Amino acid sequence: MFGLVTHTVIRKAVLSFLLVIVPLQVEWGSDAVFAETWVCPRPGQSDLYTDHGGAGCSELSEAKSYSTLQIAPKSVGSPLPGAGSLSAAPFASVSAPATEPRKPSPFSDVSLPLPIVAVSRPNPGAISGSWLGLVAWLTVGYVAHGTGPEIVTDGNLQPVSLRSLQTAVVAAATAVGYDPKFLKVRLLTPTVIDGPSAGGMYAVGIASALLGDAIRRDVCMSGTIEPTFEIKPVGGLADKMNACNTLNKTTMIVPDGLDNSHLSFQGTERAIHVIEVHTLGDAYAAATGQALRHIPPL
Repeated sequence: MFGLVTHTVIRKAVLSFLLVIVPLQVEWGSDAVFAETWVCPRPGQSDLYTDHGGAGCSELSEAKSYSTLQIAPKSVGSPLPGAGSLSAAPFASVSAPATEPRKPSPFSDVSLPLPIVAVSRPNPGAISGSWLGLVAWLTVGYVAHGTGPEIVTDGNLQPVSLRSLQTAVVAAATAVGYDPKFLKVRLLTPTVIDGPSAGGMYAVGIASALLGDAIRRDVCMSGTIEPTFEIKPVGGLADKMNACNTLNKTTMIVPDGLDNSHLSFQGTERAIHVIEVHTLGDAYAAATGQALRHIPPL
């Protein structure tokens, strides 16, 4: 009997460490789940993208969020349109090159910690006022056979958060001029994460791994990433600032689509500087101190 119990415990422990491999197709279907993702229209302002529902809000449909991605990045080495910023043209409008793109150069795996801030809620749709600050571990590597992007998780990303990571992989790779079909990304988190709020941080981390720029140790961030390279608003930022404080961060990067005046006031109280961003280029510059750019050709 003791042997049976021991075997069961060991088996459960092994299963808990198994990684989930998520192959990413060139185009995503329309059967993805968008649970716990809401859009709240606000007259005279940008729509609020949030992890929580509320008065006048509706569940986020596919047409309102992550559009179908077509992997057709611009050639490696071409300059980005504008210093430190990106074009807002959707991926679908990027036409495929006339010739087959050159195979990207291989590189050794790059691993780095990513600070993730979130609002924890025990009941769906309820804002508890509690917060969660954690450190995820991101590894970016090379896929020689070009059948990626390959995304590996430990099973802790719920559907919407996984979708956000998938968007971040292609957006970050395209932004730096690296063909995402030659990428593999592994993200390990110490607990279950839901919602799209960490998408911007995922994209910044992936781009920094490809460009070799270090993310500032004092930075935390919350905001979704869109295929248009925009960083979209999210909810619960006041509580997420508390999570930044828990992680001993002194700079918080947030989307500029909200009235963040209260955040600046609360940030002063907590000795946290608030930086508003609109694009991945803005967020990357704030997080690394470097311009988002294409990888130079060899």
